Amino acid sequence: MIRKLIPFLLVATLAACANTGGSRSTSAPASSSSSSASSSPSDSAGSSYGSGSAMAGSATKSCDAGPLQSQIGQKATPSVMEDLRTRSGSATARMLRPGQLVTMEYNSTRLNLIVDDKDVMTAIRCG
Repeated sequence: MIRKLIPFLLVATLAACANTGGSRSTSAPASSSSSSASSSPSDSAGSSYGSGSAMAGSATKSCDAGPLQSQIGQKATPSVMEDLRTRSGSATARMLRPGQLVTMEYNSTRLNLIVDDKDVMTAIRCG
C-alpha cells in the first residue's frame, strides 16, 4: 500500500513546491530590496566589517579593487581589511579562507579578500 502512495506523494510535493516557487517569482521585485538587506547581516557575522550606516546607503556605494592589487601577498588582519574596505569605497568586506562556505550572490558594494591558510592575501576582488 505504501509503495502505491509514494508516487502520489512525490507528485503532490513537487506540485506544492512548484506553486510556492511560482508565487515567489511574481513577488521578487517587491522583495528584492528586502532580500539584499537581509543578506547583509549574514555577511556581518564572522569576518565581515562595515558600519550599519554605510550599509544603509550601499545603493550609491560601489567597490573598486583595482588600486588595492599591490596589497596581495601581505597578511590580512582586521585592521588591514578595514583599511582596504575604506580605500576601495565598499560598504562591507569579508575574508574568504580555503574551503570556507560562502554565499555566491554578487554584491557590488562588498570587498572580498581571498587568503591562504596563513591569512596571506592571494586575491582582492569586489562582489
